[in-house]
Amino acid sequence: MNKTLIILILAVIVLSWNFVFTDSKKIELTDPAKVLKSLSLAIKYKKAVNEYWQAKGSLPETEEWQETEQDIEVDISRSLVKNIVVGTDGAGVISVYFINKDTIKVEKEIDGGKIMLIPKIKGERLIWTCKGTLQKEYLPSKCQ
Repeated sequence: MNKTLIILILAVIVLSWNFVFTDSKKIELTDPAKVLKSLSLAIKYKKAVNEYWQAKGSLPETEEWQETEQDIEVDISRSLVKNIVVGTDGAGVISVYFINKDTIKVEKEIDGGKIMLIPKIKGERLIWTCKGTLQKEYLPSKCQ
């Protein structure tokens, strides 16, 4: 057998061994990935704001949102999210507030920051943009 082929086979065996027997609980996400994962909790809110807009023809302010008694359940216990609110930063804007938690290790710069998901009406649909108060390195690329 060719030496290169033998080395290649051994490399595949070693990589396969590491993949199969690596404890997935030891894999740590980067801080920007933790922020992005936490931000994904706002998806239900985006859907609800979209449904509100389709039903009423306008985007909700804070009081209007509270009057509709939107009951959106998301589990923030295993995320960096402190809370998610709608309308405080503008009509239909979803504000996701971040906090450091003892169970999730992240840089202290994330604590107290927020990312705002901003809807814009374009024809028959909503287009979402975002911006945030977190340092650029922690923001998703579309929010920078």
